[in-house]
This record gives sequence, structure tokens and C-alpha cells, in this order.
Amino acid sequence: MKAAVVEQARHPIVIKDVPDPSVGDREVLVRVRACGVCHSDLHIADGMMAARGLDPFPVILGHEVTGVVEEVGSEVRHLERGARVGVYWIYGCGTCRYCLAGKEQACVAQSRSASGITRPGGYAEYIALPADHAMPLPDGLDFVSAAPFFCAGLTMYAGFKNAGLQPGQRAAVLGIGGLGHLAIPIARAMGAEVIALTSTDDKVELARQLGAHHAIVGTADLGQKLQEMGGADVVLSTTLEPGAIGGVIPGILPQGTLVLTGLSLNPLPLIPAMLVADQLRIIGSAVGSRRDMQELLQLAVQHNIRPMTETYALEEANAAHDRLRANQVRFRAVLTPD
Repeated sequence: MKAAVVEQARHPIVIKDVPDPSVGDREVLVRVRACGVCHSDLHIADGMMAARGLDPFPVILGHEVTGVVEEVGSEVRHLERGARVGVYWIYGCGTCRYCLAGKEQACVAQSRSASGITRPGGYAEYIALPADHAMPLPDGLDFVSAAPFFCAGLTMYAGFKNAGLQPGQRAAVLGIGGLGHLAIPIARAMGAEVIALTSTDDKVELARQLGAHHAIVGTADLGQKLQEMGGADVVLSTTLEPGAIGGVIPGILPQGTLVLTGLSLNPLPLIPAMLVADQLRIIGSAVGSRRDMQELLQLAVQHNIRPMTETYALEEANAAHDRLRANQVRFRAVLTPD
């Protein structure tokens, strides 16, 4: 099959022929119809996983994968050839307390693996995976639109869910980009009053079109401006800028939550007294469970939530990475190998 391979850290992607994946008794082979290009793909390609003791190279990237079941293992009963599926790409050990609680995204076992990192991903014509991680796509959700939900959208939904966001509460989204443009309609579908926090005037109208009830523009005093508007129960941050993250904290209501989803390596300035006085929580949130994924797909169908995408052929993977690095993608890049 044809695949886009990163052979060494910080090297360009190479399009080459590689062996077709083999399929075990409890696995399925999926013909990839779409694979989202996630910002974490850039981190992996740049060698960031070395900090976690992993050397994935050579690697076929890609974890936001949708496609059609092409082959079914001998012990698989719940899926048939031709089924439309998406790939839940984190594979836990199945026996630790996190996996047993249905939270395999938090599995701490050494056997934990992930498509596009420790096993071949979706920058290819085919991908093999355990059958119980191939999640049926709802009717009406096409492959390209569905792909970004399997990481970007899931991270947004799980972030709000982990923060305990309730209908009628106020949710603020900091950063209206590849993640934030999905966070706005997701928060609204969850019943929240949504406030968009953006540094540019040109995203105000877009934020309102996506479902934001209010928008605040600026790079300074965002927390004060949010406070003057009445504050937010949950602030979900997608930005990598520590100053912007720290600056929004004064706008969080008492017993509220700041959710961090951006993979910044820079320290975050905090004033502990502020957190203690207002009983605030700061949590990190990445991805979610398979149950969360099912809930999100249904939410997307029921409320007509769709990502804004631009598509690329598999041979254009380097161009997609270049545009993503330059912050030129609006808002999710998706490869279409088929």
C-alpha cells in the first residue's frame, strides 16, 4: 500500500510503498477515506516523544482516521465488510483500573499504544486495529467531516465534560482555531451560554456563526473583560500562550474550572492565593473515552456540528504540515488517501 512515512525526526515526509497491514483474529482492516492532520502530528514528527522515552521512527502518522471496513478477523462478530467506521486510536492494557473504568485514554501500563505513534496510523491507504476500537459512524456524517472529531472534537467535548459543564452555565473558549472552532458549537450543544475569547476582530463574526452568544476581543485584560461580562463557570483554553492563559483566570467564577488543552512546554504564571480564594480548579484534558466518542458523534449529528476543513491528497502531506506550522490552515487539514 501507499503510505506517508516520517523516517527520522525533523525530516520531510516520504511517500512510499509499504506492506499491507496484517489482520489478527480480533482486528479489522480499514480502508482509509480520511485522516485529519493534528497539531500533535507535528510534535511527533519533530521528535517530541523522545521526552517520554519513545522513538517511533520510522512512523506512519495519523490518528484522526475514518474509513470503510475492508477485512474482518475470524473472531469479529459485530462488524462486517463495508461498515463505515472511525478509529478510536488509544489502546489501553485492558486490565489497569483506568481501563476497567472505561478510561483507557489514561492507561498507565507500558503496553499502552496508539495509532500514528507506536503503531502505524492513517497517513496511508489502510490501517489495522482492534475491532472494538472501530466505531460505527452515524448516517449523515461524511468521512472528511467525521475525522477531526476523533481527536480535536473529542478533546473539546471531554474537556467540558471533565470540567463538569452543566446546561445553563457559562463557558468561555480561549482561542478560535482548529480546536476552538469546534469547542464553541459543542459547548452550545451541551446547553451552555458560550463566550468566544479571541485576539482578532475578524473571528468575531465567525464565532457568532459557530454559536457563540458573546465575543471578547483582545490580547490583554481578557480576564477583567470576562469578569465585567459576568464571568464564566468554565474556561477552555486552546492556546499555547501562557500569558493569555494566566490572564483569563480573573474571569472565572468562584468554584469554576480552567481547562488546558494546548500542549505548551512553557511555564504557566499562577497566583495561588487567587485560586484558593475563589476555589478554582485548573485541569489538563486530552482526548476522552470511547463512550465520550460515541456521545460526541451523536451530539454532532443532532446539532449539525461540523468542522471547517481543507483537504489534501496523501501525496500532499508535506504541504499540509507546512501550512499547519505556518498557522494557515482554516481550520482542520484532512488527508484523503482514497
